[in-house]
Amino acid sequence: MSISSITTSVLSSLGNNTGSVVPIAVKDLVQNQVLVAEYAKKGGKYDAFEKFVEENGTSAVWLGGLPLIKKIFDKTIYKLVGVNPDVDIKKLRDGASDSIEFATNKLKEQMANGKAGSNAAEQLKALANVADHKNLAKGLFVGKFAAATALTMFALSKIIMYKQKHTKQKAEVKVKADMLKENIFKQNLLSSGVYSLFMDKAGMGNNKATNGANGNNVAFKGLGNALSAFMYNPILNQMILDGGITSLRTKTARDGERRDVLVKEGFEIAFLYPLAVPIQKGFDKLAGLLFNKDTGLDYAVLASERFKNSLGDGSMKDALEELAKNIDIEKLGSDVDVDKNMLNFIYDNPENPIVKFLKDIGDVATVKENVGKRFGLFNIKQATDEIDSLAHIDTGSVQSSVKKLMKAVSDMDAKGAIGNVDKALNYLKGAQNAKGLSIVAAIAFGIWAMGVLQTNVVLELRKKLTGSTENKAITNLEDQIRHQMAFEGNGSISKNQTKTQELFA
Repeated sequence: MSISSITTSVLSSLGNNTGSVVPIAVKDLVQNQVLVAEYAKKGGKYDAFEKFVEENGTSAVWLGGLPLIKKIFDKTIYKLVGVNPDVDIKKLRDGASDSIEFATNKLKEQMANGKAGSNAAEQLKALANVADHKNLAKGLFVGKFAAATALTMFALSKIIMYKQKHTKQKAEVKVKADMLKENIFKQNLLSSGVYSLFMDKAGMGNNKATNGANGNNVAFKGLGNALSAFMYNPILNQMILDGGITSLRTKTARDGERRDVLVKEGFEIAFLYPLAVPIQKGFDKLAGLLFNKDTGLDYAVLASERFKNSLGDGSMKDALEELAKNIDIEKLGSDVDVDKNMLNFIYDNPENPIVKFLKDIGDVATVKENVGKRFGLFNIKQATDEIDSLAHIDTGSVQSSVKKLMKAVSDMDAKGAIGNVDKALNYLKGAQNAKGLSIVAAIAFGIWAMGVLQTNVVLELRKKLTGSTENKAITNLEDQIRHQMAFEGNGSISKNQTKTQELFA
């Protein structure tokens, strides 16, 4: 694989905000380390360690645990009951345009006309299998998501428990060491003549210690309400999980840090979901103005050889004009008849430039074939041009993509890049640079917002409300341990020394 193809793959994945968790994962992993560094610098070593464990642990569970559990579910439970997990559950939605029945009929039609792909018979069998067990398939899918989410939340709860237990153990060691040092100082002072003279003059010989501040017990609370909802879209699935994570972190927060958790989680949800797409669009627009190019298309498409050729020979422009005559693009995703016309167009015109474009960006999934193994264990899959009838074609996404394509082609046409290979190539290179810059800028902004801005907002709120940037929960914990040790006589604190506590508190 060339450096160019690797770059294209990476930037395309990072810029995908329509269902991929890749851009979220990259921002999550990098911002974790930035966040930890900020807390180490301003919040204290215990705080930094806790953030390192919790944030990176959460990422590991979030990015690896959920997919792994689902994969195990596919290989075991689905196989045991004889239901094919590869059929997209969205094909079972009531009123779905790209339903199991539609995909089945198209496959049968193509097989009868001799136009079916090499995987048509296998796909037809898988569709029939799920069609005969619709309720079971729905139940299995919901069960798989619920089980994966519950196990993921359980793993996260263990990470939080470990983090809090580790901090408590370290705090106990620190407090005991501090108290022993204080006691040595106090013992030396008690035995001195100067101290006796001072106590007599002050009239404090018989005073009792008044140091009675109480710390709250640190208790781990449960996982909260079990997750009962689930969504089809991968990003919405993650939103449900993130909602559970926020609830879990809030419930398990110790006295003094609940505000920190709520601020952090508020930032997280805002920058992952409602702000993610607008931020990317904003950077796209800025980069487009800078390079004088349209940046609405996916990076992989801009780098595609066949996309360049369809612009250079004018076939893409012609195909778009023809499509606009036959299909009302504005009604795609909201009108069943228009959706069916679009789906028929996609299935019946596999060589059309628009259909190839939709395949390149993933709106129309294609069959992936094994071409080898990596490390002798993992299958290496390569995409073909054969439509994967088990996947779901979202006509709403198709509408959005076609509109972006029309806008980009119109801009290229105005600049004379349509029908001229050299001009088309030059335009696409500039558009690639602009798109790459906007993707990197958006990722960097997200990392700064979560790693630096969010962290400093939390720390400044701490300082404003408590006078210190240290974690109040941890300082409360140290105080609690100190008082408990003092009460139990740990750290060599004898009863006759308690009268001096108020002098050194």
